[in-house]
Amino acid sequence: MSGGVDSSVAAAILSEQGHEVIGVTMRLLPKLETGFGCCGSPRDVDDAKSVCMKIGIPHYVLDMAKLFDRSVIGPFVDDYAKGRTPNPCVECNRSVKFGYLSKLAHAWGADAVATGHYARVQDGKLLEAVDPAKDQTYFLYSIPPEELGRVLFPVGELTKAQVRAKARSLGLSTAEKPESQEICFVPNRDYRAFVKERGAASRPGDVKDSAGKTLGRHDGLIGFTVGQRKGLGSISRPGGAHAEPLYVVGRDGETNPLVVGRSDEARRKGLVAAAVSWTGKTPEAPFEAKVRVRHRHRPASARVTPLDGGRVRVEFSEAQRAVAPGQAAVIYRDGEVLGGGTIAEALA
Repeated sequence: MSGGVDSSVAAAILSEQGHEVIGVTMRLLPKLETGFGCCGSPRDVDDAKSVCMKIGIPHYVLDMAKLFDRSVIGPFVDDYAKGRTPNPCVECNRSVKFGYLSKLAHAWGADAVATGHYARVQDGKLLEAVDPAKDQTYFLYSIPPEELGRVLFPVGELTKAQVRAKARSLGLSTAEKPESQEICFVPNRDYRAFVKERGAASRPGDVKDSAGKTLGRHDGLIGFTVGQRKGLGSISRPGGAHAEPLYVVGRDGETNPLVVGRSDEARRKGLVAAAVSWTGKTPEAPFEAKVRVRHRHRPASARVTPLDGGRVRVEFSEAQRAVAPGQAAVIYRDGEVLGGGTIAEALA
């Protein structure tokens, strides 16, 4: 229970259904004076406890800061230092919420782990939520098949409006609580400052176009991600500004250039994903599916080819923009999540 409305309603629904429910809030940072989302800030803990008292279930707070730092924050910083664009929510679900917490549930003799994620599980399959605007399956592809039968997503059948209405009807204190839209452990929404504070080096370098021509200078690759447009307006060619918007089309943490280009140059025909996990049987032959390369990306038609070493090759029917190494590539078919992995390489 993060202290938000979604997990509050999830717990309430399960309690109404007659389940014996235990509320658990994870304290993921060693020191939190204000709340950033779901890291177990004092306010979030108090809100979760208030909800548990209201619906009549026990509430526990678990100190998981060391695990979170080792499994989520550390790799997040390392990836940015290497010129990649990590997705910490994917790793948090893999290592913490459906990794350690699932093991704890086993130890406590619990039948299942339930969260406030917008997703569904039916007949051992991970399915998109009823509310497409809130669907969170992009972050959940790493749940292994053997655990899908022990996972519950009570709000996956509801829209966000219905969840808030349910919270109001039950008199829950979190009914109107705003939701976090940013990385929960990064204060002030400034991930660049956070990464630098954690020791990641950020060297200035050249900004080049796809032909290798120098256009200007950047103050560090940490401030840019593939597909980005914002923040590039000051870059100009000799003799005047660009006539059309520029996008980040590549970056290299080793040689340190930032490569920019037109919108069409930011598109990629495919990708190779590594550390792939499957929610069902591992496929052996190429197949057609839809692939999402970022949370708000509309899944694109593609041919997926399994490779050795837990990798897949994805070839899009139409080139896609902002295929960023470090982000997740998640594979869907007819609303079902088949699996996913981390983008290791974008293919021109």
